[in-house]
Order: sequence, then structure tokens, then C-alpha cells
Amino acid sequence: MKDDGAPMRTRTLLTTVLLVSLGINLFLAGSFVGTVLRPAFDRPPGPPGLQRIVRDLDGRLSPDAMTKIRDLTREIDERIRSGPADPRRLHDELRGLLEAENFDAAAFVGKLDAFVSARIVNDRVIIHRIAEVVAGLSRADRKVLAEVALRPPPH
Repeated sequence: MKDDGAPMRTRTLLTTVLLVSLGINLFLAGSFVGTVLRPAFDRPPGPPGLQRIVRDLDGRLSPDAMTKIRDLTREIDERIRSGPADPRRLHDELRGLLEAENFDAAAFVGKLDAFVSARIVNDRVIIHRIAEVVAGLSRADRKVLAEVALRPPPH
């Protein structure tokens, strides 16, 4: 029987594929963990850009509309900071799990699942509150809000 080295080539190919797959998975996991565990101080609380939007609306909305938007912003910030969808709390909990002597994958997944579920509920409440506040604004104020809030992000 002729031995042409096929089993050895297959094993080498399989090893290479597994190593590449492992590398990709580690890269993706690192990206995910880096995003989730990013310190809370490098971005403002609340939805991204919310403070920038409020700052850019100042002086362009009627005084009544600006008061409503500022109050809404504080309400959103408080809701995010006080609830189970607070990313700072999640960071602390995940850091503890990741730094533990024995990694508990089930607890890690459970924390993230609970956070995502709480965030969805929280986001829905926030969306409804935004709609309620915006419904009370004049058409002119809504137009300015659209110009500022829906502009392309800065590069």
C-alpha cells in the first residue's frame, strides 16, 4: 500500500485551520470584552452624543422647549444610572468575573444577558418618554431638533 503522506497533510491542514479559527475567536472576544469593559469615564453617561445634542440645541430652541429637553436629558441620565442597565455596574461585575481565579462562563453570559434584557426595557421606556416630550414641542422646535439630532456624526 502506498503512503503518500495524506494523513499527515490532513492533520497539518486541520491544525492550521483550528489555529486560525482560534485566532479569529480570540480577536472577536478581545474586541467584545474591550468594548464592554471600557472605563465608564471615557464617554458621557446616557446615549452617545446626547450631551452634545443638548449643547448644540441651546439657543436654537424656544426657552420652553429647551427646558423640556434639559429635563428629559436629566431624566434619561438618571434612569440609566439608577437601573440594572447601568454600564458602570456591568463593568465592575464583569471585571470581577474575568479576574476570578476560575472563570464562570455561565455567570458571565448570565450577567450580559440580564444587562441586554434590562437595556432593551430601559430603551423602550426612554423612547416613549422622548416621544411624549417631542409631541409637546412646536413644529419649529421639532425641525431644529431634527437638524441637530439627525445630522451625520462628526468625523
